[in-house]
Amino acid sequence: MPFYKTLMRKGHLMSVIAMCLLTIMTGILATSNQINKLALGQPSPTDATTTFSMNGPIGSLVFGMAPNTKIIDMTTVQKFILSGDWNMDVNHGKLADFKANFYTDPVNGGTSNHTHQLGNFRVSNDNGIIHLTPDKSTSISGIVDVGTNGKKVWDDVNATVVVSKGRTISINLADKDTQRHFMGQQIYGIVKKMNI
Repeated sequence: MPFYKTLMRKGHLMSVIAMCLLTIMTGILATSNQINKLALGQPSPTDATTTFSMNGPIGSLVFGMAPNTKIIDMTTVQKFILSGDWNMDVNHGKLADFKANFYTDPVNGGTSNHTHQLGNFRVSNDNGIIHLTPDKSTSISGIVDVGTNGKKVWDDVNATVVVSKGRTISINLADKDTQRHFMGQQIYGIVKKMNI
C-alpha cells in the first residue's frame, strides 16, 4: 500500500502537513527578522564582530583656551602636541583592555612637557555588548583612570572612546573630571592595526 494511503488511513496526513507548514513559516519569519534588522541598520549576530583588537598612534593638538571660547587666534593661542599610542581588546563583547600612553609638550618647546597614561577602563553597565559594526566602527563609554608621569592623578574620569570606520579614534575625557587639563578637547589618533 502506498505511503500516503497509510498515513491517510491512520489519520496522520493532517499532522504531517501541519508540521511541514510550521517548518516553512518558521524559516520565513527568521529570514524576515534578519531583513528587518538590516533595513533598520541594526547589526545581527552574523554581521557584528564581538571579539577584536586594535591599536595605533595618538597624534593630537590641544589648544590652551578658556571655557566657552568662540574665536581662536591661531597665531597666538597656546598649543600642546600629544603623541603616543593606544590599544583596545574586546573579547566576546566585553572590554578586556584599553590603554593609552602619550607625551604632551607645548609647541614652542616650553618646559611643561609630561606624559599621560589612561588605564583601568570600566565600561558603563548600560552599554550592553561591545561590537564592531560591518564598517568597523565602535563606541564605548565608562570611566577610566588618568595618570601623569606614571602616577595616577584622576580616578573615575568619565570617558567615551569612538573608533570610526576602522581608521580613526577619538578619546573624550570629561573636562570637570580632569580639572580642565585637556581643555575640554578630544584626543585623536589613527587605527594602525586591527585583528578580527
